[in-house]
Amino acid sequence: MPAPFRFVHCADVHLDTPFRSRSRDLRHRLTEAGRQAFEGLVGLCLEERVDALLIAGDLFDNDRLTLASEGFLVDQVARLARAGVHVVAVTGNHDPGRADQRAHAIDWPQERFHLLRSRKPETVEIHRRDGSLAGRVTGAGHLTAADTTNLAVSLPAIPGFDPVVGLLHSQVLDTVGADRHEPYAPCSREDLTGKGYDYWALGHVHQRQKVLDVPPAWYPGNLQGRHFGECGAKGALLVSVARGEAAKVEFRALAPVRWEQIVPDGLIGARTLAGLEESVAARFASLRSDADVLPGQEWMLRVVLGGQCPLAPQLESAEETDDLADRLAATLGVLSVEVRIDHICRPLDIEAHRDQPHLLGTTLALIAELGSDDELLDQVAPPHLAGLEGEDPAGRRRYLRELLDGLELEAAQALLRENVG
Repeated sequence: MPAPFRFVHCADVHLDTPFRSRSRDLRHRLTEAGRQAFEGLVGLCLEERVDALLIAGDLFDNDRLTLASEGFLVDQVARLARAGVHVVAVTGNHDPGRADQRAHAIDWPQERFHLLRSRKPETVEIHRRDGSLAGRVTGAGHLTAADTTNLAVSLPAIPGFDPVVGLLHSQVLDTVGADRHEPYAPCSREDLTGKGYDYWALGHVHQRQKVLDVPPAWYPGNLQGRHFGECGAKGALLVSVARGEAAKVEFRALAPVRWEQIVPDGLIGARTLAGLEESVAARFASLRSDADVLPGQEWMLRVVLGGQCPLAPQLESAEETDDLADRLAATLGVLSVEVRIDHICRPLDIEAHRDQPHLLGTTLALIAELGSDDELLDQVAPPHLAGLEGEDPAGRRRYLRELLDGLELEAAQALLRENVG
């Protein structure tokens, strides 16, 4: 049986993202992290002795690419070429392939580097170091920065017995996180089926996910997170495909800086700064135990404080939360901490007000009744509310009752705001 076609699939590297809202030192560190992640990507290809590296668009952001990063990219790609690893890249909306754009102008290596920058599909044969054919990659690129052409439908059906991979920077409709991106080169899942491809290497949506089981189609997510909308481990996919067999797909974390949001538990018992720090540290410790945390992992943290907490009055001050953020960054040993306040309040004894003859008692009774009385729920929330037209009654009521969760605390906080403490 022939050896499988082995490659690394990455996308959305976005080298030289500006990070304008950060301090000068932090901007430098985050920019360097993007290069380190790509260098780690090249190291993964060499360590695993793969046949190819496939880059599914948005390697950089066109005119934002510095000369230093251009030289870095060319050097890293040349390392792979010298080791016998092919690099196949398609252009995306941020690095379009038109002749007057940056991707076209770079002096890329002449051997084993293939830039697909046209809407017209191209097929690249990937040969192993011994000259045998490992597989083929067929793809098409973005010509402009706002290409709405469905590139997937233009890729041809591929006959034959060798593994073939489709490479696209495309928004597959209705995928998780797709609504955060412009619908460039949109396609449906159906557009990826029936063409004989063994794997679809996709880019554009920054959240790692499997789009299809058969044929397997994946977004690897971006290589290095850049903001709190891109939390979690980031990296690339190590893939092995062979005709007639299920593809093997493994995630490999590569990002040296990880963005995470922490929502600490037990703030109702945090009566001192030390208690608050302990709650945050405990939540951070659980994140650091994740299997995809890299040695020497660095962190950008957002700490969200909400619910009942004895320190609520102090935490409503922006100056206090800024000082807390600086202290947490130092004690946790991370690059940066941002503190966000979300409906925080002093501890309230709701049970003491239940069944009492005042406005809060009446409100609590109504909320409790809504939890069990379908007729009352229908009266206060008619079918046209919240875009629920056409929803079956049971599903609609289930959704509305989910909205009741936490409403008792919010009502008590609002009605007792002037009298608490």
